[in-house]
Amino acid sequence: SAESISGSTALCVVPGYEFQAIRGGLMTNFHQPDSTLLLLVAAFLQPTGGQKASTDVAVARLHKIYAHAVEADYKFLSYGDSSLIANFAWATRPEEVLEGGSHVATAEQERQGYSAPSKGDRVLLHSCCAPCSGAMVEAMVERGLQVTIFFYNPNIHPREEYEVRKEENKRYAAELGVPFVDLDPCEHETEVDQWFARAKGLEWAPERGDRCTMCFDMRMERTALFAAEHGFEWITTTNATSRWKDEQQVDASGARAAARYQGKVAYWQQNWRDDEMTARKYEINAAMRFYKQEYCGCSYSLRDVNSFRRAQGDPPVKVPSQLVYDDPQADNEEESEENVAKFFNFDSGKEEALSAEGRRLQDVYKRRRKSGSGSAANNNW
Repeated sequence: SAESISGSTALCVVPGYEFQAIRGGLMTNFHQPDSTLLLLVAAFLQPTGGQKASTDVAVARLHKIYAHAVEADYKFLSYGDSSLIANFAWATRPEEVLEGGSHVATAEQERQGYSAPSKGDRVLLHSCCAPCSGAMVEAMVERGLQVTIFFYNPNIHPREEYEVRKEENKRYAAELGVPFVDLDPCEHETEVDQWFARAKGLEWAPERGDRCTMCFDMRMERTALFAAEHGFEWITTTNATSRWKDEQQVDASGARAAARYQGKVAYWQQNWRDDEMTARKYEINAAMRFYKQEYCGCSYSLRDVNSFRRAQGDPPVKVPSQLVYDDPQADNEEESEENVAKFFNFDSGKEEALSAEGRRLQDVYKRRRKSGSGSAANNNW
């Protein structure tokens, strides 16, 4: 969360002003009241690249933009306050902003467009499962990073599924000699209870909706806390590699979590889904014969996947499944963007509401969490 800052300044930006850059951010509205806002914009439009500032050129550009705004009936809004618009991927490392407002970035950071760890940095990698971890962990080890896998997933249901995914993760960590932190929430009922409590009212939210944001937030908040307490400079998550996830949604949760510990922990945002990384992911999955899960993990995603499968004439998911990754090309095609889109274009909530079973499930999910007593038929767990 941002801290409020108040004060006064005599700074008024007009053509001829030499802008200073803060990498990944924009501070606005240093102008006098009324129409001098247009002079600020004109200053921003002045020629760059070493040319002498030219008011005429800036004003001509501004007139062109203004004419377009009038023609398109744009609204002229100015609230009179100064605002800092920041990219959280950069803003989580304020100590990297040096004197003069310039940000020193490595070639890798420039290439990716985000801030990235340097060789030897400690990275805490939140892992949802082994299949999503493979290529990420390998890449981090090859870069010379001190990576630790962090398993915290109170969302995964049922317990049998949870154990299979955790053991596959531990197996891969041991294969690479990477430390593995098992923060087993199922040994502490309060963690699972808290997850269901936070899901209250979101039982029928769609995949990639508000329930998923809640789930990412809870897991990344715990990851960031552990990182801050144990001296990790960076956090990131394997959820960012999955085509089944909204990458921006995942990264936003990570950035919010890291922002709680500014100056201590940063969120590593990167495109983990390019063709090379994706191909390598499925190669590792097949070579390790990783367990192939058939739904995201929570009881609600299992419900929605089974609703989709039923509509396709397929049998329900068997938990845990007996499937493994064994063919990189076939596995890649099976989880192609086209096939993923078919699932997200299906309205599982509508489908369930039209069936007697769906109405029964909606009544069950009103309870929203495990009950301490009563029949197993009424239990979410």
